[in-house]
Amino acid sequence: MPIGPAGNANLGSLRSLSRGPGGLRGQLDMLYRDTLACGEAARNWFDGPGLAWRAGQPPAAQAAAALESLGVTARLLAVMTWLLDSAHSKVGLAGTPSRLKPLRHQEPLPFSDDHPLAAAPGGAIARASRQVLARAEALSALYGEPQ
Repeated sequence: MPIGPAGNANLGSLRSLSRGPGGLRGQLDMLYRDTLACGEAARNWFDGPGLAWRAGQPPAAQAAAALESLGVTARLLAVMTWLLDSAHSKVGLAGTPSRLKPLRHQEPLPFSDDHPLAAAPGGAIARASRQVLARAEALSALYGEPQ
Protein backbone atom coordinates (compact mmCIF):
# COMPACT_ATOMS: atom_id res chain seq x y z
CA MET A 1 0.00 0.00 0.00
CA PRO A 2 1.41 3.43 -0.81
CA ILE A 3 2.32 5.87 1.92
CA GLY A 4 -0.55 8.25 2.40
CA PRO A 5 -3.61 8.83 4.52
CA ALA A 6 -3.47 5.33 5.99
CA GLY A 7 -0.13 6.22 7.59
CA ASN A 8 2.16 3.22 7.72
CA ALA A 9 3.73 2.21 4.39
CA ASN A 10 3.65 -1.42 5.57
CA LEU A 11 0.06 -1.27 6.78
CA GLY A 12 -1.65 -4.46 5.82
CA SER A 13 1.39 -6.13 4.32
CA LEU A 14 1.40 -9.80 5.12
CA ARG A 15 4.76 -10.72 6.56
CA SER A 16 5.82 -14.33 6.67
CA LEU A 17 4.35 -16.17 9.60
CA SER A 18 6.90 -18.35 11.33
CA ARG A 19 7.15 -20.31 14.52
CA GLY A 20 10.60 -18.89 15.27
CA PRO A 21 11.57 -17.73 18.77
CA GLY A 22 9.76 -14.56 19.77
CA GLY A 23 8.08 -14.42 16.38
CA LEU A 24 4.50 -14.61 17.55
CA ARG A 25 4.62 -11.83 20.14
CA GLY A 26 6.28 -9.49 17.64
CA GLN A 27 3.69 -10.32 14.99
CA LEU A 28 0.83 -9.72 17.44
CA ASP A 29 2.36 -6.39 18.47
CA MET A 30 2.80 -5.35 14.84
CA LEU A 31 -0.76 -6.39 14.02
CA TYR A 32 -2.00 -4.35 16.99
CA ARG A 33 -0.12 -1.25 15.79
CA ASP A 34 -1.33 -1.70 12.21
CA THR A 35 -4.92 -2.18 13.37
CA LEU A 36 -4.72 1.06 15.36
CA ALA A 37 -3.11 2.89 12.43
CA CYS A 38 -5.77 1.67 10.03
CA GLY A 39 -8.52 2.63 12.47
CA GLU A 40 -7.07 6.09 12.94
CA ALA A 41 -6.77 6.56 9.17
CA ALA A 42 -10.37 5.40 8.74
CA ARG A 43 -11.66 7.80 11.38
CA ASN A 44 -9.65 10.69 9.98
CA TRP A 45 -10.80 10.15 6.41
CA PHE A 46 -14.34 8.79 6.67
CA ASP A 47 -15.29 11.31 9.38
CA GLY A 48 -13.32 14.15 7.77
CA PRO A 49 -12.62 14.71 4.08
CA GLY A 50 -14.53 11.56 3.21
CA LEU A 51 -17.79 13.17 4.32
CA ALA A 52 -17.42 15.97 1.77
CA TRP A 53 -16.25 13.50 -0.88
CA ARG A 54 -19.25 11.24 -0.26
CA ALA A 55 -21.71 14.17 -0.34
CA GLY A 56 -20.60 14.96 -3.88
CA GLN A 57 -21.27 11.43 -5.15
CA PRO A 58 -24.47 10.01 -6.69
CA PRO A 59 -26.81 8.27 -4.22
CA ALA A 60 -25.70 4.74 -5.13
CA ALA A 61 -22.03 5.65 -4.62
CA GLN A 62 -22.87 7.35 -1.32
CA ALA A 63 -24.55 4.16 -0.10
CA ALA A 64 -21.63 1.97 -1.26
CA ALA A 65 -19.14 4.24 0.51
CA ALA A 66 -21.20 4.25 3.71
CA LEU A 67 -21.48 0.46 3.68
CA GLU A 68 -17.76 0.07 3.10
CA SER A 69 -17.06 2.44 5.99
CA LEU A 70 -19.16 0.18 8.22
CA GLY A 71 -17.31 -2.85 6.85
CA VAL A 72 -13.94 -1.30 7.69
CA THR A 73 -15.15 -0.65 11.23
CA ALA A 74 -16.50 -4.19 11.63
CA ARG A 75 -13.27 -5.78 10.39
CA LEU A 76 -11.03 -3.66 12.59
CA LEU A 77 -13.24 -4.21 15.65
CA ALA A 78 -13.15 -7.96 15.07
CA VAL A 79 -9.35 -7.95 14.91
CA MET A 80 -8.94 -5.67 17.94
CA THR A 81 -11.42 -7.69 20.01
CA TRP A 82 -9.52 -10.85 19.12
CA LEU A 83 -6.14 -9.27 19.89
CA LEU A 84 -7.29 -7.96 23.26
CA ASP A 85 -8.82 -11.25 24.40
CA SER A 86 -7.44 -11.92 27.89
CA ALA A 87 -6.42 -15.42 26.80
CA HIS A 88 -3.84 -13.82 24.50
CA SER A 89 -2.19 -11.58 27.10
CA LYS A 90 0.81 -13.87 27.66
CA VAL A 91 0.84 -15.78 24.39
CA GLY A 92 4.25 -15.73 22.78
CA LEU A 93 6.12 -14.77 25.93
CA ALA A 94 8.87 -17.06 27.24
CA GLY A 95 7.53 -20.06 29.13
CA THR A 96 3.92 -19.63 28.05
CA PRO A 97 1.92 -21.71 25.61
CA SER A 98 1.69 -20.32 22.09
CA ARG A 99 -1.95 -20.95 21.30
CA LEU A 100 -4.34 -18.33 20.00
CA LYS A 101 -8.09 -18.46 20.04
CA PRO A 102 -9.68 -18.95 16.64
CA LEU A 103 -10.73 -15.82 14.78
CA ARG A 104 -13.96 -16.27 12.90
CA HIS A 105 -15.22 -13.36 10.87
CA GLN A 106 -17.42 -13.39 7.83
CA GLU A 107 -15.16 -13.23 4.79
CA PRO A 108 -15.35 -9.71 3.34
CA LEU A 109 -16.28 -9.33 -0.27
CA PRO A 110 -13.31 -8.49 -2.47
CA PHE A 111 -12.80 -4.77 -2.92
CA SER A 112 -13.47 -4.20 -6.60
CA ASP A 113 -11.52 -1.80 -8.76
CA ASP A 114 -14.79 -0.16 -9.83
CA HIS A 115 -15.96 0.56 -6.27
CA PRO A 116 -16.71 4.27 -5.84
CA LEU A 117 -13.99 4.49 -3.16
CA ALA A 118 -11.34 2.75 -5.27
CA ALA A 119 -9.57 5.94 -6.37
CA ALA A 120 -10.17 7.80 -3.09
CA PRO A 121 -8.13 7.50 0.12
CA GLY A 122 -10.99 5.44 1.54
CA GLY A 123 -10.16 2.74 -0.99
CA ALA A 124 -6.64 2.28 0.39
CA ILE A 125 -8.10 2.13 3.89
CA ALA A 126 -10.71 -0.45 2.83
CA ARG A 127 -7.99 -2.63 1.27
CA ALA A 128 -5.77 -2.26 4.34
CA SER A 129 -8.59 -3.33 6.67
CA ARG A 130 -9.02 -6.51 4.62
CA GLN A 131 -5.29 -7.18 4.81
CA VAL A 132 -5.22 -6.62 8.58
CA LEU A 133 -8.08 -9.11 8.98
CA ALA A 134 -6.30 -11.60 6.71
CA ARG A 135 -3.13 -11.32 8.83
CA ALA A 136 -5.09 -11.93 12.02
CA GLU A 137 -6.83 -14.94 10.51
CA ALA A 138 -3.48 -16.30 9.28
CA LEU A 139 -1.96 -15.93 12.76
CA SER A 140 -5.01 -17.59 14.29
CA ALA A 141 -4.72 -20.53 11.90
CA LEU A 142 -0.97 -20.91 12.34
CA TYR A 143 -0.85 -20.57 16.13
CA GLY A 144 -4.43 -21.53 16.94
CA GLU A 145 -5.83 -24.23 19.10
CA PRO A 146 -6.00 -27.59 17.33
CA GLN A 147 -9.40 -28.17 15.76
